[in-house]
Amino acid sequence: MKASVGRPREFDPKDFLNTALECFWQKGYRATSMSDLMRASSLASASIYKLYPDKRAIYLAALQQYMDEGVSRGVNRDAELSPEDALRETLEFVALLSSAPDGEKGCFTIAAASELIPGDEEIKCKVACKFNNIINQLERILSKGQSLKVFRKDESARAMALSIFMILEGMRVYGKIQPDIEDLRMSNEFIIKSVLLKSCVDDKKLSFKASI
Repeated sequence: MKASVGRPREFDPKDFLNTALECFWQKGYRATSMSDLMRASSLASASIYKLYPDKRAIYLAALQQYMDEGVSRGVNRDAELSPEDALRETLEFVALLSSAPDGEKGCFTIAAASELIPGDEEIKCKVACKFNNIINQLERILSKGQSLKVFRKDESARAMALSIFMILEGMRVYGKIQPDIEDLRMSNEFIIKSVLLKSCVDDKKLSFKASI
């Protein structure tokens, strides 16, 4: 039996959003056309319009998927690790991401903010939500570490979280020139030492000397 003519091709919406994300990431929102999205995904316009009414809807969905995946990674990491290890893993993840070949693409959230803000309140709201989620995640790690007497308490967890967030976002921008991973790790170690209680730092130094 012959296949019916003109039947829309079956596709995974998530796979399509990943493809669309790469297109928007490379060219930006304004420079990406529906033809670009059709060509990259090998999908007919009817299949795409079945789920999304226009390019903006696709962009917003791709941006949201990108943001949600980042939040999910952070939640899973924090649930499994001690505060110090959770912070170290967060810093190492960003360092690896920034120094990898794809690091030159930078952060898609930052790209959205750079291209569409000011002027697009919906994008501004989404970006603010993503950034606040990261800051809140860092604050939870630091607050928990303070309660366990691992992190310093002479500074608020919020102030430290904001400072670390700004360094991490700067690292993603720095990634565009393919920095050396060891430089990023050196910066990360400085952050860790800055938030650890002095007694914890001293204990680590003693443990290191004893192992030599």
